[in-house]
Amino acid sequence: MRNLLTEDNDMAEKTTRTPMSSVDKAWFEMDSDTNLMIINGLMWFDGKLDYELFIKILERRFIQRYERFRQHVVTGVDGRLYWETDLHFDLRTHVRRIALPEPRTLEGFQALISSIISEPLDRRKPLWRFFLIEEVDGGSVLLGRIHHCIGDGIALTRVLLDMTSETLEDSMRIDIGGFENTRRQKSRDPLKQLTHSARSLARSSVDVGKTLISQALLTLEDPKHPLKIARSLGLISAAGAAILAKLLLLPPDRKTVFKGELSAIKRVVWSQPLDLTRIKIIGRAFDATVNDVLVSAVAGALRDYMLEVGDNPDAGDINAMVPVNLRPLEEATELGNRFALVYLPLPISLPDPVARLQATKHHMDILKQSPEPFLVYQILGLIGSLPEEVARRAIWWFSSKASAVLTNVPGPRQQIYFAGQPLRKLMFWVPQAGEISMGISIISYHGEVMLGLIVDERLVPDPHVIMEHFTRQFELLEHRAKTEKKPSHETHHEVSSIPIVVETPEDPTTRNQA
Repeated sequence: MRNLLTEDNDMAEKTTRTPMSSVDKAWFEMDSDTNLMIINGLMWFDGKLDYELFIKILERRFIQRYERFRQHVVTGVDGRLYWETDLHFDLRTHVRRIALPEPRTLEGFQALISSIISEPLDRRKPLWRFFLIEEVDGGSVLLGRIHHCIGDGIALTRVLLDMTSETLEDSMRIDIGGFENTRRQKSRDPLKQLTHSARSLARSSVDVGKTLISQALLTLEDPKHPLKIARSLGLISAAGAAILAKLLLLPPDRKTVFKGELSAIKRVVWSQPLDLTRIKIIGRAFDATVNDVLVSAVAGALRDYMLEVGDNPDAGDINAMVPVNLRPLEEATELGNRFALVYLPLPISLPDPVARLQATKHHMDILKQSPEPFLVYQILGLIGSLPEEVARRAIWWFSSKASAVLTNVPGPRQQIYFAGQPLRKLMFWVPQAGEISMGISIISYHGEVMLGLIVDERLVPDPHVIMEHFTRQFELLEHRAKTEKKPSHETHHEVSSIPIVVETPEDPTTRNQA
């Protein structure tokens, strides 16, 4: 009989262990009872997916291609977090096959998805799961749930698309590579848009910023103190200090119906697909991008909802935290988190749809020349290296300055296929950190764009009303685009005394040419 020591040694040899990066650790530890750091995505198919073929594709194109999906998170004797191979890994424990209960309505389907995504993942196992849901509009839907510590939205979208193919025949083959054109297509890289001086500013600011922000997080009562020290010692430039000051001194977002005590129950809704051509026509009429148009319509929808429930949008705008992709195109399928979060004002105080669009464009344009995302990325890494209690205070502190998370992920431009079925549409929901109650997601696919909304049920029990207002606001912009002349580039929207800048990663196919 083999002794236990030999068995333990054999097990250790079979187990691979990789340290978790500080940024990924930050996202792992952002999980709370009221906000789970899980990215949830839906893929619709008109036909019925072959379950056994799905399992085989998942094994070959997902599990075997990315080691991370066989690993769980463990704490080492040194107190660090590691990715370690799960020796008891069983693929079928991560996949559940269910049918949409009668009467199989859209409301019932959204309630089912809401109940699933309100449940945490089992931290003893690799942090992902799939649900194959049948009898949805006569077809199948695949719900994927992957923890944010494994990767950001851009990376995980590419990973999921690696299981798809460009032809129906190839999608049924087990050994063929995934959808490659999505990875190779030219894209507007945010890194290349920033000037060399902006890079230098960010790097020099980050070096001293780690120390300054660490001190500020430990003394949140007076965040100006470390900045004063650094300026007096000549450790940081005026421009770098301005960026840090904006982050440290930005006040909490104002109290609205979207800010309050959270519950553990989330509600999700999504829009009908919008033809990309319709959005571009509005953009051309007002010299705006597709993102500008959609975000301004979202702001209008939030304004309408506030008015409907008796809140006052005229009291001032609210902020959304927006991810900025820092991942080079050639690294699109590498796992991990390579993005920053910055603040975007949502101009809910403006009653006119065109004025809101102009204000949105103004705020979006500012960020496109800012080095702020580089600095924020380093802050996320710093938070991941702090003691857990201090890190949670930091997360709460930053999240208090926003009411929503808003993100855009570009999908494939053409029809793709999975397991012998054409993919009809895509949707995903971004997680929220700290005390943020709402996530707003935009995704493009095959000439169409969809909007998704995830909210806290205690604060917004009827998110479908916001989606109805979004449709109305989009139609108002569409009508104005047909009836009004192209306005000047100037906007009269008053900007906060502390400048807030933002950019969303945008599919180049959705950007309008002036």
